[in-house]
Amino acid sequence: MNKYLTLAALGLVAAASWASYPGSVAPTGYLMVIGSGRPGTESYVPEITTIQPDGQEQVQRLTSIKVGTERNSTAAGVALHRAELLKVNELAAHGWRVVSVAQSTVGVGATTETVYLLERR
Repeated sequence: MNKYLTLAALGLVAAASWASYPGSVAPTGYLMVIGSGRPGTESYVPEITTIQPDGQEQVQRLTSIKVGTERNSTAAGVALHRAELLKVNELAAHGWRVVSVAQSTVGVGATTETVYLLERR
């Protein structure tokens, strides 16, 4: 009887230690989301670039956003910002939080970039 109690106690200890073992740890540090668009050029496709904490880069081309005319320019800008917001919200659902946002317009073609810096602790 004492043998069975010892085995049961060892089994419970093993199960409890296995249950408390940490799973995969999510990366910490900073992550960057960059939305880039150039209104008025038909050949340019807006895109969202995500740079992971380890430096890996993912580019999402937004081919559904129509650019090319002055009339479409505002609608394309709003569509780009909507796509950026959806990406930031997706990351927030995974534990990332926005620390900083910077927007700039550079170059002759007026390339607009919005840079979101996110962190996870």
